[in-house]
Amino acid sequence: MPYEGDDRHGARRDLRLRTLWHRCWGAVAVLLGVALIFFAGVGLARVPDDMAEERAYRATRPCGAAVTGDCLRPVQATVRGTEIREQARNQRYDLRLTGPSPVPREVAMGGTEPLLGHLRAGDVVTVTMWRDYATAVSKDGVTQYSDDNPEGLSLWSTAIALALLAIGLFAAYAGGHAVAHAPLHATTGLPARLRKRGVQTIGAVFCAVPAGMSGTWTGPVGVIVLWPALVAVLLAATRRLDAPKWGRGRHARAVTHPE
Repeated sequence: MPYEGDDRHGARRDLRLRTLWHRCWGAVAVLLGVALIFFAGVGLARVPDDMAEERAYRATRPCGAAVTGDCLRPVQATVRGTEIREQARNQRYDLRLTGPSPVPREVAMGGTEPLLGHLRAGDVVTVTMWRDYATAVSKDGVTQYSDDNPEGLSLWSTAIALALLAIGLFAAYAGGHAVAHAPLHATTGLPARLRKRGVQTIGAVFCAVPAGMSGTWTGPVGVIVLWPALVAVLLAATRRLDAPKWGRGRHARAVTHPE
């Protein structure tokens, strides 16, 4: 029957295309995973520098006769305007400035009081600069500290790097799995276990948030220690996802896929 031959030829062609698709996206995923792991490593390598910058900021003092970038120096600037949004999910407290370098054009102030809400375009203010950070704004004896400082930078750099590491490891694993087992996946589809590894990876990314917040008391080292502990708890809690079953009760049969 000629039609049966055509059907078989079309099925083989579709299988080859699906196999090629799995190999292509798998290769891209591996490259993406390697890149994310690299950037995570770069981020973790920068943490000691961020910690040193935080220590330098805490130890800084107002400039004396010699004005340098490592002391608190006053710089005059003019207010261009303010942006205040106080919606529950969209809060912004920005001050827009015009001034000499290194005064930034926009500074996040963190709230309206005691100064931001009273400033108007054209007001002349004094910006306290440390390196390229605008740490505070003053006018008529009223000072408001800004969010523009290096405090907490090392903690969130660590948390973000760990989140990137989790995503990168999963991308490399999933991509390598797809490339190695492309013909099988072209026939049967992706295994449920691989999708569940993705769910666990999302959980690992979210674990970086409480780990980063705990760094306020423990520092970056505490973040690095707590994160894998939280991930281990997550993996233990989702361990049952690793053994999907067919059937019910004592007649259930485990389904295995190649790792």
